[in-house]
Amino acid sequence: MRSIIRALCLLLFYLHHWTNGFLTTQFPVRSVARISNPTITSSTTQLYATNVDNNSDTPSKIEQEEKEQETEGEEELVVDVIVVGAGIGGLTCAGLTSKYGLSTICLEAHDTPGGVAHSFSRYSTASKDTPFRFDSGPSLITGLSKPSTNPLRQVLDALETADDIVWKTYDGWLIWDYSDGKSIKLTTGDGGDFERAIEEKEGRPSRLAFEAFKEQILKDGGLAEVSAYIPPFALRNGNPFWSLVAISRYIWKIITIGTKGLLLTGPFTKTMDLYSLKDPWVRKFFDYLAFALSGVDASNTQGAPIAYMMSDLHRNGAVLDYPMGGMESLIQALVNGMKQQGGQLRLNSRVERFLLEEDETSSSVRCVGVELHDGTRIKAKKGVVSNAPLWNYARILRDSVDMNDSTSLKTTVVQSIQDQADSMTMTRSFMHLHLGIPKDGLPEDLECHHSVLNFDQPVTDEQNMSIISIPTVFDSSLAPEGYHIIHAYTAASDSFDDWVPFQKETGKVGANPNSVTSQSYSRKEGYEELKAQKAEALWKAVECIIPDVRERAKRKGSVVLVGSPLTHRRYNQRYRGTYGPGVNPGKDVWELAGATTPINGLYACGDTSFPGIGLPGVAASGTIAANTIAPIAAQLELMDELKSKGILQ
Repeated sequence: MRSIIRALCLLLFYLHHWTNGFLTTQFPVRSVARISNPTITSSTTQLYATNVDNNSDTPSKIEQEEKEQETEGEEELVVDVIVVGAGIGGLTCAGLTSKYGLSTICLEAHDTPGGVAHSFSRYSTASKDTPFRFDSGPSLITGLSKPSTNPLRQVLDALETADDIVWKTYDGWLIWDYSDGKSIKLTTGDGGDFERAIEEKEGRPSRLAFEAFKEQILKDGGLAEVSAYIPPFALRNGNPFWSLVAISRYIWKIITIGTKGLLLTGPFTKTMDLYSLKDPWVRKFFDYLAFALSGVDASNTQGAPIAYMMSDLHRNGAVLDYPMGGMESLIQALVNGMKQQGGQLRLNSRVERFLLEEDETSSSVRCVGVELHDGTRIKAKKGVVSNAPLWNYARILRDSVDMNDSTSLKTTVVQSIQDQADSMTMTRSFMHLHLGIPKDGLPEDLECHHSVLNFDQPVTDEQNMSIISIPTVFDSSLAPEGYHIIHAYTAASDSFDDWVPFQKETGKVGANPNSVTSQSYSRKEGYEELKAQKAEALWKAVECIIPDVRERAKRKGSVVLVGSPLTHRRYNQRYRGTYGPGVNPGKDVWELAGATTPINGLYACGDTSFPGIGLPGVAASGTIAANTIAPIAAQLELMDELKSKGILQ
């Protein structure tokens, strides 16, 4: 009896995280209705760019193939679902609502999809035909090259475009430590190479401590295994009854999780303490891993993502994955999947306002559509999903109502969302360094990924950790012949406050990043000097790998692009250039809302929604949002389909 009570309490605990907000109306299953507007497509774009062979934030023109859509004279467009933002979370949601048979349109303010994970191109005198093709964000990926429990892989399988991507698999990355001048390779798999490297760098006690802890995490029924028990396809928010129906197929898995649920949702330091991990270097290593995942150390990072990553890195046969063609190929697979299911993507379409209506009979507010920057209105019969971060869509909501009307229910509800945004702590921002350099004389066995930091300092110290990728190690087509591309960035460790004198944060988002107004900060006195000063940490980090990188960067045909937190904010639509949500004062880990909001018909996905930051996290949030809007019967039918194909655990 006690075990049954414990299981029910644990179930309620999970539902607390997975179901919140107003009840979700259920809709009958219907066939996909095609939207009359054609999809805008865009092959390449720029995160930021400079004129050939110089270093400024002034964008240059890139030829793009687009299908122009005619909206003049059109009747008001009405669809089932509108998704605002084409990041990975938004594309996931739009693809799955289309899969569920709901007519869906995804609106993106930028001229390319992908959000923070978008790619961009840059030409130089190195070649008039082949550009340098850069990733703007994440490029270290696990669990996508073959069917797995990774939520993003499951989405690609559900949309039937997983095989569109050609993957290069490899066995790890290098970690450079300023404190002793040594490097260590984090080798994937269970062959013991990483453990031997730990012993060589830090001594046998550190190796033994890591091995003992890893054994506890990876054992049968251990934290790594149970972290993947419940797929996002089984989750939905809103009506607790329908949430329980959806997750009921995994009830025994939930019972099996038992008290490990507290470790999964609590700070990872509790797991280290429980399993008696005392070795200082190994604990610092997990601070490093946590910071790379979430922008905070292990004391503020939930146990679930680190335990899951341990399995992805150290189980038998584990590999890392890089998408040939860069992250653009991964984004395009999501776009193609959405389109094949009947959904559509409209680029260069900035949402200025949410269309809100009051329901006096129920004393509630409902979102019924959006208004674009050009005045176009699009109505949604089932719901509007914001893939914009909470801070961003709170500002759009404020622009949607008269905030001076204290008697309006709409104003009251919008203010409550703004209060939620104001109370949410955020992580810091980034400096970026994108380089295209000649590769003559460089080692053939150059590693693709590197981290550079000082293990004697807290990993959270400003600019302590830099992350570097050289994807042309795998895919030479990403640069002109004879060149490498390099992307280095400070990992969520740069303060936005340093940049406020050049552009105050108004919360207004969505402006064309190539407009004169958007780049006005770059012309202000002192900006270039501060940018050069802050980029120095990145140059020094790259010099650990390529000592003569500065000389190579000065050669004819090379490309040097330096991006500040203002650049990151401008092109990625990130409020204060933030990486994502942080941990609120008095809390151990972040506490994020689910897919529902206080406004009926307005849903949310992305990194400020549960489960949070990272490619798997935002894909999971997009999945949960789509499930919440879809009829429960359609969700259960899709789960059955995916389980029959071996896609779902």
